[in-house]
Amino acid sequence: MSLEQRAGICWIREEQWQRFLDVADDSDMLEDDWHEWAAKTDEMITTFAEKGISVDKVPVDVEALIIWCNERDRSINSSSRAEYVTQIMTSEPKGSDTRH
Repeated sequence: MSLEQRAGICWIREEQWQRFLDVADDSDMLEDDWHEWAAKTDEMITTFAEKGISVDKVPVDVEALIIWCNERDRSINSSSRAEYVTQIMTSEPKGSDTRH
């Protein structure tokens, strides 16, 4: 019996994309356009699914992320976003499935 592998990915809403780019320390590594970023993210999710890893899009409110990082004296970058997403995933009720 194999256990399903699951992961989460930070999902920013389109209307928050510019704010996200403004505060992310690694914004130079991100797409300028939300649609391009969303398409690449969906491609990555498909690639992981082909390898048997289910990836959930975890909705992240940019202002909440900023507060979370500030409270921990963390930069807003891929590492802190991954940690934040993990915290959200491990604290949300089991009935709230955001898998795509």
